[in-house]
Amino acid sequence: MDEPRGNWQAAQEAAARAENQLSLVLQRLEDNADQRSSDEAALQAAVDQQAELKRAIKTSAEQRETLRKARGKAQREAEEARKRAEAAEATYDQALLVEVLAAQKIKDLSVSDAQAEAVDDDAMAPSTAQTTAAAVTARNAGA
Repeated sequence: MDEPRGNWQAAQEAAARAENQLSLVLQRLEDNADQRSSDEAALQAAVDQQAELKRAIKTSAEQRETLRKARGKAQREAEEARKRAEAAEATYDQALLVEVLAAQKIKDLSVSDAQAEAVDDDAMAPSTAQTTAAAVTARNAGA
């Protein structure tokens, strides 16, 4: 009876070891499945992030092109505004010059009329009148 009992005990121990080994394999299989699920979720998140980044890059490129066009338009508009401002300044300068010259002419004519009356009163010689006219002309040229 010892031999069948020894065989039985050996079979029991082998079965226990096999059960233990099965338990370890099942645990590793479960751990592997959990890791695989985790890895798949991480991969999907990375794929989603990649797609989002690609959309962001595309949007950024579109915005860049829009901004470049806007910059060109703004540069053209600024140049046109500068030209209009320069033209307005030239017109203003011209109007101011006309106004100053007209005021100076009126002043010179009134001075010339006063001098002419004085000349008539004193009966000055024509050479003095010519000198006065030359002085007025020189003064006008300097203004």
